[in-house]
Amino acid sequence: MKTLLLIAAVAACLPAYALADARAEIRARCEADVKANCGMVFSRDKALACLIENKAKLSGACARALSKASCDARAPGNIKAAFACPG
Repeated sequence: MKTLLLIAAVAACLPAYALADARAEIRARCEADVKANCGMVFSRDKALACLIENKAKLSGACARALSKASCDARAPGNIKAAFACPG
């Protein structure tokens, strides 16, 4: 049950208007990072804030997924500010 809630929180890291594939990639790449750095998080805002706050501790895969998501014009401003679009 805890894992299911954790996955849901990570899946919700981007608002509903963002691309579904970006959410899926973040969920897949950042699940362990949320567990390790954030504990149980039940809201998308808190999960994303925690990932941003712990940016220096994130795995390379998670950081790359968030950087890739920052390229989308519809991505939240806090993702764009914290993670540079790789190009």
